[in-house]
Amino acid sequence: MSLPTSPPPARPLTARRAELPENTWLYRVHRKRISSTAFNPCPAHIFGGGRFDGTPEDPYPHLYAAQTAKAAVADTLLRATTFNPDGERLVPPAAVVDRQLTQVRTTAPLLLIDLTTAESLHVVGASSELVLSEDFVRARAWSSVLRRHNPWAQGLLWPSRFHRGDNLVVLFGDRCAPHILSEHTTWPLEARANALLASLRAAVPFPRSPARNFDDFFKAHFLQVCRILNARQNDWELTQEAAGRAFEIAYRKWPEVSEHPNPVAWVAFTGRRILNRAYQKLAARPERPLSDSDTGMPCDGLDFASTTVDKIALYTALGNLTRDKRECLVMHYVYGYSVNEIAELLNIPPGTVKSRLSAARKDLKESLGYDFREGGTR
Repeated sequence: MSLPTSPPPARPLTARRAELPENTWLYRVHRKRISSTAFNPCPAHIFGGGRFDGTPEDPYPHLYAAQTAKAAVADTLLRATTFNPDGERLVPPAAVVDRQLTQVRTTAPLLLIDLTTAESLHVVGASSELVLSEDFVRARAWSSVLRRHNPWAQGLLWPSRFHRGDNLVVLFGDRCAPHILSEHTTWPLEARANALLASLRAAVPFPRSPARNFDDFFKAHFLQVCRILNARQNDWELTQEAAGRAFEIAYRKWPEVSEHPNPVAWVAFTGRRILNRAYQKLAARPERPLSDSDTGMPCDGLDFASTTVDKIALYTALGNLTRDKRECLVMHYVYGYSVNEIAELLNIPPGTVKSRLSAARKDLKESLGYDFREGGTR
């Protein structure tokens, strides 16, 4: 895990300027239902969002793009992936479906805060942590301060973590002219992802048809199933064991599972049944209560409180939620599954998912004293 970003210094932060000329080509990845030139008006909540999103305290609309298609795809798809034993990063197919890769053009010059070099970072008192760290909460605090001290800035420019030499852009919607971007060409992300990721030793293992290969299925979805199960159990060691047993069952029944409309949901449902049986046994052992939150052994990408001021309070509040509530809350706000996707994966009605999310939010607010989606003040 990367080190947390240092807070902004208590002095004026006069930044270097970088200009994007009119008719500059940019690339962005976005949901198909969202316009390629639309700014996101929603402030980031404490569990998610991008590096330089607007916040409830500084709620500017924002739009991310990159100078090349490869950087746009890599920085979108590879943030939550790690190398497997074969030295390759596998991106779940679900991460690319319903997404577009679009080439857009700037319709006017843009003035951006330059964060692309050590020198430009040093000018504002920052280090490379600001653009490389996973501490997005602190990075958003920097963005707000830089905006306040540089009222001319229409966005930020910083280097890609995954494709050296390319830069990323975030534009501030409240400082850009209407229609600052014009769409030129758009492609389904499924059609372009693997060609762009090949040189980065990454791939999207699309299912084989008609019979999907179990080895590829296991490599692509084992971590996904572990995360789904851990959202419910909050015990990473037990979760991995249950996921492994569920995949063993799937292997024995692979002809049946491979034809299932959603094989991941099949394995996740099987894993939940295994966890339920384990829970019944563990619940009778007071020396190891199931709700214990072990902050010393977080799984990769699951340290939910690593970017908050008070880790212990948030971990305790999450750990004290009932399993049904925690499961839906983590899947929705941490992993980004929609209500319908959660309903399909857990084999429950969408209405049940909504009610569990509402109850979980209420319980967390009572425990923390604030709405976690707005962040705390401690």
